[in-house]
Amino acid sequence: MSPRRGSVSGASGGRVGITALFLVIAAVGMLLLVRAQPDPEPFDPRSDADSGARGLVLLLEREGAGVEVVRSAPAPGSDRRVLILEDRLNDDQRADLLAFARQGGLVVMADPSSTLVDAAGSVGTTSITAGQPAFRDNDLAPQINVPLGECGIAALAHLRGVFVRNGVRFRTSDADAETCFSDASGAFAVVRAVGSGLVVQLGDNEMFTNSLLRYADNGPLATALLAPIDNTQVSILLGAKAAPSTADIGSGEETLSDLVRPGVWMAIAQLAIAFLLFAIARAVRPGRPVREPEQVPIAGSQLVVATGMLMQRAHHAQRAGWLLRGNLHRDVCEHFHLSSTASLEAVDEAVAARTSLPRGHVAAVLDTDVGDDAGLLRLSNSLQEIRDALLLATAQNDERLVT
Repeated sequence: MSPRRGSVSGASGGRVGITALFLVIAAVGMLLLVRAQPDPEPFDPRSDADSGARGLVLLLEREGAGVEVVRSAPAPGSDRRVLILEDRLNDDQRADLLAFARQGGLVVMADPSSTLVDAAGSVGTTSITAGQPAFRDNDLAPQINVPLGECGIAALAHLRGVFVRNGVRFRTSDADAETCFSDASGAFAVVRAVGSGLVVQLGDNEMFTNSLLRYADNGPLATALLAPIDNTQVSILLGAKAAPSTADIGSGEETLSDLVRPGVWMAIAQLAIAFLLFAIARAVRPGRPVREPEQVPIAGSQLVVATGMLMQRAHHAQRAGWLLRGNLHRDVCEHFHLSSTASLEAVDEAVAARTSLPRGHVAAVLDTDVGDDAGLLRLSNSLQEIRDALLLATAQNDERLVT
């Protein structure tokens, strides 16, 4: 292996090492800076998606309520109102929530499929299905598909109606239950007494999502139940079966780097410095650049030989000789940086000064004219001897430069 090839290999290894170091640093940086961001679930009160309920939280806060998102029911006797958008409660949470209601709490269950309050007294449901209408500010009439109808709940009596895409009406035989948004098929809202508290069962929870909250009296229905006066405290209960959110996993300014001991960082820094020094050492090229003889342009040489062979077959020995002698004259001029119109004497002097060929030999060969195939063969051999002498002289000169 020549010195030049060895130095190029070392430089290439150094570049590869530095590139690998940068990739490791970038990977560690991404690991430390990027936090997990779980996808929000439907009815998540912290989600801005169409299926989320962030708009409901903002509406209640604008009406003066204090809103918190919790995973456990308030303590019995707490002066709070609880909203469940989707029933994902386990048995313990159901028991705690009913205990809270029995002590005078108000629970709003928006999930129509919930069994929080036993359906004793409920004899069935009637489905409500509608397409979403175009929203036109205060023009509520086209948006209402569940009108107020008969209403025995005083807190909801001022409403005009709500819009639901997929809801139900409850049919109940409980004489003590109060209903609203009622017609012959059932009631959309049912209030049952549980101990000294109340549980409000609604026939749809999707109407409180970001995409439908603005329609009809969906928003006023939520404020009438959860924020009738200022400073009302509202707890939105997610339930134990809800997927962990960003808040459950952790938030704030702390990252993984805050959990790593300083000694670990020092070890990583030492490894990085050692790797960098190793890469720099491998990248250093020993010695000065070494020149190597340029290779013969194979394509051009093959073209000349092929052309000469064609002329030989056509018995154009004289023209083939001209071509071969002209090609050598051009190559020698380029090799010694002479003009392409240099005389035979100048070319001969340059070759004799730098090779072992005697003066006059090159000029004699370049001035030789041939008339048959035998003469063309002798000329080809003489031209090849001159080329070999030039290559040998160049190689010897390079060896002297190295030593």
